[in-house]
Amino acid sequence: MIDKLILYFKHFPSLLHLAKAKVKETWKYDVILFLIQLIIISIIIGVMYFFNTEEIEKAQWIYRIIAFYTFVTIAYIIYKSFKLYNYDYLIAKSFQLTPIITPILNALIGAIIICVLSLITSIFKPVNLETSVISFVYFILMSIIFIVFISITLGLLTLISKKVFKFYVIAIIVLFFFVPIIFIPNNKANMIDQILKINPLYYLIDGLSSSIVFGSVNMYNIVYH
Repeated sequence: MIDKLILYFKHFPSLLHLAKAKVKETWKYDVILFLIQLIIISIIIGVMYFFNTEEIEKAQWIYRIIAFYTFVTIAYIIYKSFKLYNYDYLIAKSFQLTPIITPILNALIGAIIICVLSLITSIFKPVNLETSVISFVYFILMSIIFIVFISITLGLLTLISKKVFKFYVIAIIVLFFFVPIIFIPNNKANMIDQILKINPLYYLIDGLSSSIVFGSVNMYNIVYH
């Protein structure tokens, strides 16, 4: 274990340089993703203000917007990371190390996209609701860990099976209906809410969305999450 850590520190500059090179190759797709989501956010918010949407309904739609771009960003970053894993694996294997730097860099990029979009979205939420920065940071950190873990797991699976991509696409389509985008949990649907919380992606998306929309109220749920 100690030998591997020493080896990591020794080859870290070289591995970081290679990881940066791979990330730079796909930066255009990151920008395109950001711009498309920004346009979607602008359209939905514009429609809400045009029809003078009530505050309660506006809060629900802001929650859905945050949940949507968080889900899409996480799904995209995980896909991007595990698709690059084969290349990273061959490089890291020559150093007898686990390829983890590229997934971390990609996860950080995803976190930045979510943070910037959340900052923009929070401007338009109802004025009587306060954003919880501490809660938001907590769930962002959990999202980074989640992305890295899933990316490496799927990356390893791609080394032994070519069907991982198909499985991932199907899983993402199914999970879309089990995260708080179309269905937003409430007190009356507590049992359904508990069942949905079996999905870790639900935790992250609900946590990030609630942190922006409901703010300090969501702080009480951090330990539970």
